[in-house]
Amino acid sequence: MNSGTEALRSAHRLGRLLGMALCFGTPTLVAALVLSGTVPPGRESPGGIYQQVGYLLTGLVFLSAAWVWWRSGRALGAFRRLPEAERPSTVLRESLLYAAAFEISSLCGLAYWVLVGAQATRHVWGFILLTPVLFLALVPGYDRWAEQLKG
Repeated sequence: MNSGTEALRSAHRLGRLLGMALCFGTPTLVAALVLSGTVPPGRESPGGIYQQVGYLLTGLVFLSAAWVWWRSGRALGAFRRLPEAERPSTVLRESLLYAAAFEISSLCGLAYWVLVGAQATRHVWGFILLTPVLFLALVPGYDRWAEQLKG
């Protein structure tokens, strides 16, 4: 294994670990805030304008997932053309960028909790739990990055 491959593997491992820490840590923090009562539940009915807000938040979450899917495809496609010295930093940067994009989901869950609270608990928890699921499902693994370097 050459030093470029080892540096790539190390950068991917670091990006994956930091991304997972972010994508598991933030939902855990949001869940703790909700369950402890630190952030009081909203008292509005989840119908009418608040239902539309829920749809908007759902759209933002899916838009972030679509953006990550699109961007990772472009990043993977351009990966081979990058100089070898830039590849590890690209893998790390992209992993952290994708993790940050998925944080929108947890924040949407918190926002919906503040608006409608206990009347839409399942939707709030859906937003919160989507953060790590999206990260694990959509962020390219090491094999996908390494595959781009093969002929």
